[in-house]
Amino acid sequence: MKNKKEVGKALGRVPSGLFVITAKCEDKEDAVLASWVNQCSFDPPALTIALATLRSARLLIEASGAFIVNVLPKDDKALLKHFSRPPEDIFKGVKTKKGLDGIRILSDAVAYLECEVAQAMQSGDHVLYVGEIVAGKTLKGGDPYIHVRDNGFGY
Repeated sequence: MKNKKEVGKALGRVPSGLFVITAKCEDKEDAVLASWVNQCSFDPPALTIALATLRSARLLIEASGAFIVNVLPKDDKALLKHFSRPPEDIFKGVKTKKGLDGIRILSDAVAYLECEVAQAMQSGDHVLYVGEIVAGKTLKGGDPYIHVRDNGFGY
């Protein structure tokens, strides 16, 4: 690649939201802060998420075939702070309710979307999932958190 530094700056300017992806399989559950989430279909409604191959939540998604996307709010950074450096008990101190297959929904999220995995594929150091949206709702409402990165080659 030519001029990797300049490509990194340009790639970092691609805006994205901030989300918490929640997953559960049997008695194991996890959550991961994610920014690579995009709608990819109107009919059926679907979105894509990309998770690093080393994320433990990814294994739960593959085992269960489901996940929930929780949209983080712009004006309240509590969830962002919590999931940036989560405690050992990842949901401790966070208000939740149960959704699809018992997966947790963050009660203070702007909105959530419950998804069943329709496709998965390796994409470099991440796995790309296409999730068909089976349910969802606006909760707290308000504007979602949107950000850009200084460098497109790292979080």
